[in-house]
Amino acid sequence: MTSLPRAAVLFFLAAACALAQQTTAPQDPEFASLSAPQGDQSKQDAERAAKEEMRAKIELLSAHSKLVTGKPYSANSTTDTVQTLADGNRILHHSSSVIYRDNQGRTRREQTFAGFDSGPGETKIFIEDPVAKAVYVLDPGEKTARSISNSREVLLKLERSSDTMANVKLPRLDEQHDIVKEDLGQKNIAGVQCNGTRQTITIPAGQIGNERPLAIVTETWFSPAIEAVVQSSTNDPRFGQTTYTLANIELKDQPRALFEPPANYRLEK
Repeated sequence: MTSLPRAAVLFFLAAACALAQQTTAPQDPEFASLSAPQGDQSKQDAERAAKEEMRAKIELLSAHSKLVTGKPYSANSTTDTVQTLADGNRILHHSSSVIYRDNQGRTRREQTFAGFDSGPGETKIFIEDPVAKAVYVLDPGEKTARSISNSREVLLKLERSSDTMANVKLPRLDEQHDIVKEDLGQKNIAGVQCNGTRQTITIPAGQIGNERPLAIVTETWFSPAIEAVVQSSTNDPRFGQTTYTLANIELKDQPRALFEPPANYRLEK
C-alpha cells in the first residue's frame, strides 16, 4: 500500500496529541471485547466506529505525501461518516476543519473534533513549517503550543505505524481482477478544476467470511491547482459511507502569522 498522505499524517499526529492529554488512556477497541462485560457491547461498537472514522479521515485528507510549494490556498473541509446498522438505525459522525497553505509550503489545519456524549467539540491547531523545520500543536482552550522536535522523524514513524490502521486488514487481492480504476474526466468543484477517478475494490466471497463479494467504492476529485483532494467519497459495506469535501477555496498566499504560535501562548516541548 502507498504511504499515508502527508497532510493525513499531520492530522493523525494532532489527534494523537489531543488523546495524549486525556486523564485516562482510551482502551483499544481491538482488545475491549476481551475484558468488557457483555452489557458494554454498544460502547465497543461505538469505539470501533470511531476508529473507522479516524481511518477514513486519514485516507481522505490529502492525496500526495510531497511538500507542495507555489500553490497557496485556504479552504473549509468537512468529513461525514454514516454507518447504517442492521435494524436501520444510523451512527453519524461529523468533523470540520479550516486549512491554510502558504506559497512556501507551510500548512495550518484548525481541526474540530466531535464532542463526546453530545458535548461541545474540541479544536486543535496543527502547524508545520518546513522552512523553519518546526511543527506545533496548538490548544486554543489552554493557550499552549506544543513544539515537536525532529518533526520529520516523528512524522515518518507515525506514517509507518499508521499504515496498519489504514489497511483495515484487507485480504490479499489480485489487482488485475479485484481492483478496478476508472477515469471520471474533469469537472469544476468549488471554483477549481478537478480530475476524477473511481476505484472499486472487490473482496471475493469467502475471503473474510462474506457469503457474497463485497465492493468498496472510492470516488476522488483531485485539483492540480492546489495539489489536493477537493471531494471524495468512500462506500464500504462493512463500515458505511464517508464523504470529504472542501469548500470556500481561495487561491491566495496566507499571512505569515498563521504559521507561528501566538505570542500569548505558553510554549511546551
